[in-house]
Amino acid sequence: MNLTELIIVGAIQGFLEFLPVSSSGNLTLVFMNFLNMNPSESYSISLFLHLGTLFAVIVFFYKDIIKILKKIKTDKSSHFLIVSTIFTGVVGIPIYIILKMFLEDINVGIGSIIIGIFLIATGLLLRYSPNAGTRKVDSSNFKDMAIAGAAQGISIIPGISRSGSTLTVLLARKFDKEEALRISFLMSIPAIIGGAILEIDEVSFGLTYFPALISAFIASILGIKLLLELAKKLNFSYFCIILGLITILISAIII
Repeated sequence: MNLTELIIVGAIQGFLEFLPVSSSGNLTLVFMNFLNMNPSESYSISLFLHLGTLFAVIVFFYKDIIKILKKIKTDKSSHFLIVSTIFTGVVGIPIYIILKMFLEDINVGIGSIIIGIFLIATGLLLRYSPNAGTRKVDSSNFKDMAIAGAAQGISIIPGISRSGSTLTVLLARKFDKEEALRISFLMSIPAIIGGAILEIDEVSFGLTYFPALISAFIASILGIKLLLELAKKLNFSYFCIILGLITILISAIII
């Protein structure tokens, strides 16, 4: 990839990461269909570029992070992150291993159709997501943490939105919408670190992807602000459903 392509893909990753539209799914589609990468390589790079969004979350929520670290033994948010991260790994790692083997054996067209199907699934999930309640993280229990973590683990599948999945289950557990957003953002920190670690052997390091990481960082800051301001006004379900249908249609024609 040249410098322009790196900046563009980084911006796509960063801007979409915190919108419930599956950044990894959309970015994998870009890599496969516009940059002629195979499905496995596309998926690996899309996971690695999440590091740019990690730094954005740390910058944006540094006060929450410092508070959690200072009171890690007593703060309920830290308990939520620890338990949910464990369940993310328990659910997500086996899916990741199976997915990597599967992606090695399929072509771009089939891969695009599969991502399109999961984008539609994400859209339907968002379309029929439950109404928010009034609960805060202080009232959370082990079941809340486990379910949220499992939902995040499933979202390692490209096309399944991480933020969309975690938000939906937290709303179903009757959390306040703004509180659910905050928890979802914080949950992304250990999840992104874990995803990057899984891809250490797959992605060449050095300065190659540095411009994309910087671009992803800047776009993520904007994406977080946008979601916090517009989450109550916009419905992203139609975007996922329409994009999924278009992806399936075009891929079916090409195959």
